[in-house]
Amino acid sequence: MLKYFILILCYLFCKIGILNSKDIREFEVGTSIKSIPEERYTNIRCLDSQKLLKLWDDYNLCKKRNDDNFYLGFEYDDKYAFNENFEGTQIAGHPVTINIAINKKGIIEKITVNTDPNAPPYFKKQAHLFWMRVYSKYGSQGWECNDIEQKKNHTIINKRYTNRICAKNLKNKKVTYHTEFYFLSNKQKKDKESLVSRTKLIISNLNL
Repeated sequence: MLKYFILILCYLFCKIGILNSKDIREFEVGTSIKSIPEERYTNIRCLDSQKLLKLWDDYNLCKKRNDDNFYLGFEYDDKYAFNENFEGTQIAGHPVTINIAINKKGIIEKITVNTDPNAPPYFKKQAHLFWMRVYSKYGSQGWECNDIEQKKNHTIINKRYTNRICAKNLKNKKVTYHTEFYFLSNKQKKDKESLVSRTKLIISNLNL
């Protein structure tokens, strides 16, 4: 019995390791959309028109943008979640929205991840820390960062203003993230509504 249990654990760890070796689950810039299984995902759709698609390979039913790519959105299918802690579309515990750009040959050119603005308050407060997961994935060295100057209607939180864009090149791809954490000065809004805590991650073809 113990032998079989160990074999199952090895399989799971190997499977998870394989998924984590990509950019996001099975998604990786520079690979074919045909390699992505449909059964782990739901609400596959054209990002602009919201037209639902049955297959990833139906991406060409969407209208191309000016950059000559097709943009698709999707969610994780909760049927395949290990337990309730893994339900919803999330990365490393952060609720997110994800979209991908596909070229006419079916190659993934760009992956865009935004921390979910509609997440519960606790997760929204933590959203600016998603950059730490990006560092964990792609390493903490080699980033070029730019701190954006504080605007007049931005209020510092805990003596710190965060509005930073960082980028890093990795072989055939470029990884960029923008993290923000501050209050918007608006007396007509409640504190929780004026809080800005978010991170945007873009993984793109280096030649895009």
